[in-house]
Amino acid sequence: MKILVLTSRYTATRDIIEEDFGRQVRLFEALKKIGHDIDFFCADYKKFEGKDIKLHGINVYIRPFGMRHLFSFIKHLNEKLKGKKYDLLIATSDPLWGVFGYHFAKKYNIKFLYDLHDNYETYLTYKIPFFGLLDRKAIRKADIITMVSNSLKNKISSIRKKNVFVIENGADLKLFKPRDKITSRKKLNLPLNAKIIAYTGTLQKMQGIHLLIEAFEDLRNDFKDLYLVLAGKIREVKGEELELGRTGIIWLKELNQNGVVDLINAADVAVIPNTENEFTKYCFPYKLIEYMACNARIAATKVGDVAYVAPKESLCEPDDADSLKHKIKSILKSSKKANYRKIAGRYSWDRIAKKLDKIISG
Repeated sequence: MKILVLTSRYTATRDIIEEDFGRQVRLFEALKKIGHDIDFFCADYKKFEGKDIKLHGINVYIRPFGMRHLFSFIKHLNEKLKGKKYDLLIATSDPLWGVFGYHFAKKYNIKFLYDLHDNYETYLTYKIPFFGLLDRKAIRKADIITMVSNSLKNKISSIRKKNVFVIENGADLKLFKPRDKITSRKKLNLPLNAKIIAYTGTLQKMQGIHLLIEAFEDLRNDFKDLYLVLAGKIREVKGEELELGRTGIIWLKELNQNGVVDLINAADVAVIPNTENEFTKYCFPYKLIEYMACNARIAATKVGDVAYVAPKESLCEPDDADSLKHKIKSILKSSKKANYRKIAGRYSWDRIAKKLDKIISG
């Protein structure tokens, strides 16, 4: 099947093409291995680059997008759809592409799959007047809807119930796997004999980083040689300030994927401190499967699908620094090792791609 994937170049503050990162790249790389012919058409609204490259054998057409580039973007998209005669158009990463994708799939009589990998109602695109009406129309009219979580499937059930499938986020199990703790700490220049709490991902209050810092401050009264190690980019929100300069906090900024694996393996406990809000209730954090694939001991708040996928012994209450503190404390005091890799195996990108293949082939 010839498939065109319409996506943003940037998701989760990351450049998915340059960094070879994320759901789009990993999922469709795995789908291509099954035998599908896949191209990417990527909107670049930061660097405004226009170039064609190959990534894992996938043709990637990067085109600048913005008010100044709108007509040329549409022109190039039209040319690709005319010239290649695709069987399926998949829109993902932003609701704007859902609306674009529905229009162009209808124009060229191509089957249309709309992939919701977050609650798109929380995206800036939804602030465009009447945009929600257009997006809901795309959801109702698409041939297939895929979404990242069961909680998101339940959310849109009032709009649509037929041909709706859950395609979760996964992990590369060849990369995310157990490593020696001391070796990982040496690579990242972390204290070798201390207790380490780790978090990987975007740093913002929506994801509960302020609560994690509060819990850590209290835990330092119980564990004198304790560090909180954070890796990720700060998402700046007006009125929000994260106090990363406190004693015992080490911010490694952004790590590549190999560095993320080392940090997970360097940790005594890896944390998912999400607060409960309209974004986190419907997301499926990459870090959950990545932590489990590395057999990390996990403390995670009961938000969205995390409550059903994460090990029960890992769960604590959201929006409650005290509950998070007690969960982390019990893990740090325990000598019990984690063994979650078998569960993580259900979420390898290859298995998830096979699931998607059955959906689109059917």
